Amino acid sequence: MATADATPSDSPAVERAVRDAALALDRDAERLGASVAAVLHAEVPDAPGDPASLEETSRACTATLRALLASWRRGEPAGRVEPPPELRYSVGVLARTGVPLRPLQRMCHHAHGAFLDAWDAELGSARLAPGVQLAASRHAQRLTFAWFDALGTRLAELHEEERARLACTPAVQRREAVQAALAGGASDVDALSRACGYDLRQRHLGVVAWRGTALAGPPEDPLGGQPQLEAALAELASALGAGRPLVVAAAAGVAWGWIGLPAERSAAAIEAAAPARQDGLSLALGAPETGLDGFRDTHEDARATARVMMLRGRRVGSVGRYEGVELAALLAGDLRRARRFVRRRLGALAADDDEHARLRATLLAFLEEDRGRTATARRLGVHANTVGNRVRRCEELLPPDGRPTELQAALLVAHALGGAVLRPTAPD
Repeated sequence: MATADATPSDSPAVERAVRDAALALDRDAERLGASVAAVLHAEVPDAPGDPASLEETSRACTATLRALLASWRRGEPAGRVEPPPELRYSVGVLARTGVPLRPLQRMCHHAHGAFLDAWDAELGSARLAPGVQLAASRHAQRLTFAWFDALGTRLAELHEEERARLACTPAVQRREAVQAALAGGASDVDALSRACGYDLRQRHLGVVAWRGTALAGPPEDPLGGQPQLEAALAELASALGAGRPLVVAAAAGVAWGWIGLPAERSAAAIEAAAPARQDGLSLALGAPETGLDGFRDTHEDARATARVMMLRGRRVGSVGRYEGVELAALLAGDLRRARRFVRRRLGALAADDDEHARLRATLLAFLEEDRGRTATARRLGVHANTVGNRVRRCEELLPPDGRPTELQAALLVAHALGGAVLRPTAPD
């Protein structure tokens, strides 16, 4: 009696199953590319988290999937591979922004796993004979292991070639000096300042700037979208009466910047100088700090603010300040615990819909106004009776014996992070 293992990989039934699955995945390549990109950005901490970089990764994943499937249809040897232009572009971005090779290797590993999951799911939906399904799955595993192994080797070569080509350029030297300053332990502040072209002893405002969408197509220069980001930082520096900012590329759609602030610039002045933008860029501002330690601290503040804004899904053109999201930023570093904190403290009030968002906003304002219904009503532009009704509804939804401090903190975090920490729907 034949077993499932007995079906040869070159049988007509297996070849037909492989061809049909490959065609189905090719038709669904854009959705699969976006899904794989989301996995990569979630699983690889070094991957940029901005919307433009995610979109570019999705484009590279889609092109790579289609290149793999096309090579199968043409019957090409799995080891003879050349990355598609979209993937070469992404590797150039990583090399030029100083991202080391290891994250790239981890991304290839996760992409391979995600492809095999999609392949097995497609075969499973085809209602094949068990032996045919097993043989087709094993055939794909053999081909993809060889293909991704060759792909990883070629990407490593491209990454090293780009790094070697750029090793002596001023932009790379400036970025390496910035990385040394951020890493800590550096003692020669004057030497680092000269390499950066920026005084590291002054008072700094850290900024992260990013595009909301990827470029229409990969330009010849992997960082071809940076001039717009640099111009936005220069514009902000000018509005603050500061000199030329220090700007380095963090990804194709992301720039890190530092603005040397005049001593008298207040928080209100900074806020006034950075209104919402109309050019598709978003800005995250750190808290101003002084000296080399301050250079690092304000940068970490700006990155934390950007993370909160991206998790919240703030609209393109938003400007965020660390002082406004500090509590959420502290908890966003451990999103799983932040989610548990919010859901434990808010209970059924943590549902992610408009009705519960309105209730949470009313309760937060009520607590911030020292439980004054009239002041809350004035602040929200509603009747005092409406405030009372909403607060009573919140009390019905909240867990019993909640502590006021934790309750207000949970409301603040829910407001800042939105769906990233809320329940998808109201529990029964």
